[in-house]
Amino acid sequence: MEANTSRMVTLNGVNYAIWKGKMEDLLYVKNFYKPVFTTVKPDKMIDEEWNLLHRQVCGFIRQWVDDNVLNHISGETHARTLWEHLESLYARKTGNNKMFLIKQMLSLKYHDGSPMTDHLNNFQGIMNQLSAMGIKFDEEIQGLLLLGSLPDSWETFRTSLSNSALDGVISMDSAKSSVLNEEMRRKTQGSSSSDVLITGPRGRNKTRGSQHREQNRSKSKGRLKDIECYHCGMKGHTKKFCRKLKRENKNKEETKEDGNENCLATVTTEDLVTVLDANMINIACDESSWVVDTGAASHVTSRKDFFSSYTPGDFGTLSMGNETVSRVVGIGTICLETSVGTKLVLNNVKHAPDVRLHLISVGVLDDEGYVSTNGDGKWKLIKGSLVVARGNKRRGLYWTTASACVDMVNAVESDSSSTLWHKRLSHISEKGLNVLAKKKLLSNFQSAKLEKCEHCLAGKQNRVSFKSYPPSRKTELLELVHSDLCGPMKTKTLGGALYFVTFIDDCSRKLWVYVLKTKDQVLGVFKQFQASVERETGKKVKCIRTDNGGEYCGPFDEYCKHQGIRHQKTPPKTPQLNGLAERMNRTLMERVRCLLSEAKLPNSFWGEALLTAAHVINLSPAVALQSDVPNSVWYGKDVSYDHLRVFGCKAFVHVPKDERSKLDAKTRQCIFIGYGLDEFGYRLYDPIEKKLVRSRDIIFMENQTIEDIDKAEKVESSSFDGIVHHDEVPHTSVHDVVGFDNHGDAQNHVSNQHVDVDNNNDIVIDDPVAHEVVDESNIPLRRSTRQRFPSSRYSPNEYVLLTDGGEPECYEEAMEDEHKNQWIEAMQDEMKSLHENHTYELVKLPKGMRALKNKWVFKVKVEEHNLKPRYKARLVVKGFGQRKGIDFDEIFSPVVKMSSIRTVLGLAASLNLEIEQMDVKTAFLHGDLEEEIYMEQPEGFKVDGKENFVCKLKKSLYGLKQAPRQWYKKFEYVMGEQGYKKTSSDHCVFVQKFSDKDFIILLLYVDDMLIVGKNTSKIDELKKELCKSFSMKDLGHAKQILGMRITRLRDKRKIYLSQKKYIERVLERFNMKNAKPVSIPLAGHMKLSKKMCPTAREEKENMAKVPYSSVVGSLMYAMVCTRPDIAHAVGVVSRFLENPGKEHWEAVKWILRYLRGSSDECLCFGASNPILKGYTDSDMAGDLDNRKSTTGYLFTFSGGAISWQSKLQKCVALSTTEAEYIAATEAGKEMIWLKRFLQELGLNQMEYIVYCDSQSAIDLSKNSMYHARTKHIDVRYHWIREKVENESFHVKKIHTSENPADMLTKMIPKDKFELCKELVGMSSL
Repeated sequence: MEANTSRMVTLNGVNYAIWKGKMEDLLYVKNFYKPVFTTVKPDKMIDEEWNLLHRQVCGFIRQWVDDNVLNHISGETHARTLWEHLESLYARKTGNNKMFLIKQMLSLKYHDGSPMTDHLNNFQGIMNQLSAMGIKFDEEIQGLLLLGSLPDSWETFRTSLSNSALDGVISMDSAKSSVLNEEMRRKTQGSSSSDVLITGPRGRNKTRGSQHREQNRSKSKGRLKDIECYHCGMKGHTKKFCRKLKRENKNKEETKEDGNENCLATVTTEDLVTVLDANMINIACDESSWVVDTGAASHVTSRKDFFSSYTPGDFGTLSMGNETVSRVVGIGTICLETSVGTKLVLNNVKHAPDVRLHLISVGVLDDEGYVSTNGDGKWKLIKGSLVVARGNKRRGLYWTTASACVDMVNAVESDSSSTLWHKRLSHISEKGLNVLAKKKLLSNFQSAKLEKCEHCLAGKQNRVSFKSYPPSRKTELLELVHSDLCGPMKTKTLGGALYFVTFIDDCSRKLWVYVLKTKDQVLGVFKQFQASVERETGKKVKCIRTDNGGEYCGPFDEYCKHQGIRHQKTPPKTPQLNGLAERMNRTLMERVRCLLSEAKLPNSFWGEALLTAAHVINLSPAVALQSDVPNSVWYGKDVSYDHLRVFGCKAFVHVPKDERSKLDAKTRQCIFIGYGLDEFGYRLYDPIEKKLVRSRDIIFMENQTIEDIDKAEKVESSSFDGIVHHDEVPHTSVHDVVGFDNHGDAQNHVSNQHVDVDNNNDIVIDDPVAHEVVDESNIPLRRSTRQRFPSSRYSPNEYVLLTDGGEPECYEEAMEDEHKNQWIEAMQDEMKSLHENHTYELVKLPKGMRALKNKWVFKVKVEEHNLKPRYKARLVVKGFGQRKGIDFDEIFSPVVKMSSIRTVLGLAASLNLEIEQMDVKTAFLHGDLEEEIYMEQPEGFKVDGKENFVCKLKKSLYGLKQAPRQWYKKFEYVMGEQGYKKTSSDHCVFVQKFSDKDFIILLLYVDDMLIVGKNTSKIDELKKELCKSFSMKDLGHAKQILGMRITRLRDKRKIYLSQKKYIERVLERFNMKNAKPVSIPLAGHMKLSKKMCPTAREEKENMAKVPYSSVVGSLMYAMVCTRPDIAHAVGVVSRFLENPGKEHWEAVKWILRYLRGSSDECLCFGASNPILKGYTDSDMAGDLDNRKSTTGYLFTFSGGAISWQSKLQKCVALSTTEAEYIAATEAGKEMIWLKRFLQELGLNQMEYIVYCDSQSAIDLSKNSMYHARTKHIDVRYHWIREKVENESFHVKKIHTSENPADMLTKMIPKDKFELCKELVGMSSL
């Protein structure tokens, strides 16, 4: 079979999923599949033939890949290895890649008007990629996901398809065929949404005709033959049936309304209005438009989310105008905010999902005391003297605008809601809720029928129970007490507790819970419990039953014997004999999980949830008590439930007068975390102020959680700072060693009490029981507990392919990664390097010292000369825990200047010097420490028998604040020993002269270095000496430094410096890679000023979503390195970083479009002699806001630009002469620095010239006399006169058309701009 390759796609790194499927088919058609998909050589084939076939298949596959992919597989000769290499590059089964595909699937949405086949193709493509990564969905789930990707205009189609599906199952195939058929139907009818309110055509009925005319005539015509019409004067009919009057009314209506919009409202005998048109139409309205209907019997809407209280059920049907019906699936209350700003509450609103109009019944409003008036196309609703709503007449109907405000009404405040009481009672069972309802203990609540609760499933789902026996209990209080300890938990409470102990009275089944830090606190808690209950009841504890745990042995046994308490202990491994306490622990943990899941609080709040659950259990029916309540049996009186609230709900706490000023808000938002125990009031947590609050003056919003807290009250707290998300927990808590006992009495009025929570999130209360002595040396370092949120400006999906290499984030992830062995080997290499360098020694931590934490950082590196990825692991110290003056002092470390790099490269091009590049492995490890610093042992490499030891650092490590400075000092010392001297102009440039024409220059940027010289043997000698002192990597001839690509043409003595790949990444990052190119970086019509900055809040919020600062920062790096042509444009747009407007953003995109067409532009050195030249220029009052001028200067060396600047002047110039004079002074300062630097490198020239196109400024620089027009110029700008006088440099005239600095100060025409680029050595390679 001949293969058709015309439809084959080329692999570009993004379309791997499509390319892979097509390539597999092509390999099978070409009979090339065996080397790729089999590992065994065919018996009939010899080794040479098998190897040749492998080579042929590799060549065939490489024909269908782009050049950027070809570099990774160009050296592969084995087909299977090449295939696996491509799969590892573009289809790695990492968690991040899976997450990216799932996000892509969930965000996939169909847009009306686009081909449905394209949408199905994209959907199936994502499903295929997920399936290849091991994530497979059932056919039904795929079909539901496909339906979920359809827009709201397909809602009726979704509902119809779901209701018509057999057994409610929608397969993928049926969903595909259904949406394609629906698309075809819509194209045929020219509609973009499903027809719901469909009515018959206006005009004559089909049954009306000559044959039916007689039977349709009025039977009373004989009685009216002598009656005269008051309108037309003819006999035989009344005015009511006058045809002339009807024709006149019809003509009036047609002239008043447009012919296409002459809809009439008709009222049926049912509850709903229908709308008629000239033919058949589909009526739909937006969510804020309501029809005022004088004939509807009730309010109607299709939106369930409008309801503030809602009762689902089957409430009959509504008849439509086209004789169809719509089911009513619920009734409830809706609160509307009308256009006049008032609230309108609609009661008994019917929920009909198939209806597309929201109806307000005037009759129902009239029954409630409202007055509805209409006339002259206006409608008004009045109650008393208050205007509640207004509306207008459109298409024959009265419409009003009102939005649902669900948050204004506490939807769950209805006491009749079974779901609300289910939440209030800590997710009690349906049986227990019905028991309370039968006893009429819950106000306005009759019976409960609970739906499945996801939070109950999360907390309570268990195995099928074994056979149980009827419960039995003692007859007297405290005759038998059950106890058990539970823990340790993986997460500590806010107070640092890991355990809890329970005590249960067998007679009343009343429960006491105590939270503990350690097991040895059980005895002390039991003493406290015994004293409390014996004093309360007047009876003695006779027997306690526990398991055989160590906490109940020894001292606990002795105390029971001394008190005369019988201690029953179960045999080992038989927890069934202490089943009551064991089952209670399980019940408590189930309730805790439910509460935390519902409240969306972190696990560190389990202590608060535990005490709340225990309180509610004491108020819940118990089977052993014949559905009685433990507290009722214990106290002998009825209990109250009025104080119960939903755990973790949002609450508004009243702020007392003495804690606020007159203009401060009278309330603060908090989270309800429990009841007052033995104190009055509720316990709440303020996430903004990080305080524990106790108050009774509270308004609860029980349908809202922590996610609804408004955190805009405090700028510093952009997230819930008080929540601890990790295992580092403070040392004290309100509940430590505090029992739980609530009598259910009514809460008395008390003042608000606030308890400060310090930066470590410790909750401290003035309670002697809660205090404890803490060793300060063991206090953990403070860590930020703020939640991390994704960027709100732009989707993180845009960055996955750029920044996510699939590397593990921590040691645990590395151990679970598919490349676990490679990561272990990388960590072992790092540890070997640390030991060889004698970086640390193991010692015991001295008293009063703290050990810094560390972490592993993992990276996969792909190098040009090596096709296989290199796995690298680095141990990094968490240096943010260091303290100045103790752990470090000075931290500054210099790096080589960009101007120095460009100058040396220009020198190398002109003199044909060698340029070698080296990299220092683990550079920071070579620095010697001067301070005494300790660090914890690396994770996964703790020495056996010395687990409690720490590392005393002898050398620097990555992450230490002083590491860069110590590395530079060590490198400077080593270079000094080799006879090299650092230049005074740039401390990271080291020079050694062997003769006038023989020298070596070394440039250092952290751990990257360039070595420039003529004598290769001496360069090699320097490399060997450096390798003796440091672990070095020889990279050979320099190809890239700091993201700048170095291309050399030795035969032409030219060196090109470009950032093409960086610019392409920037364009791709900000979705501008396909933008239309422009020829200049800033258009002449763009007059940017601060007047264009947004002032309205909505405009500012919209601009906040634009990555303005990020784009300008990316452009600035390109400008600083190799692109002087965009210096002026970047300088202009950077003035508006604080508050950018739309016009500013358009200017930034214009710069990106210019880079799109000039990404291959680069700086060229070597086109002329190594002569330093300077150019300066200035505009006049170019800044439209403060009228300041712009200084621009540019210096060339060896034909290419080596230094440039475009910057606003610090003062307002009064003339062009003054502006040019200030610019010439700035250029002179740069000339002095460059002159000194070149002289230190051994280069001297006859004269140094700065060219200026203003003769007045040149004369002013030479004339030392003051003038009336120049006497106001700041003295510091006259510095140039001294330098010109002593001939440090000269200022000479140049024509404006030949001045390349012109492009640094203003927008210039295209031809002049291209000339300026040519003069500074910019060209395409």
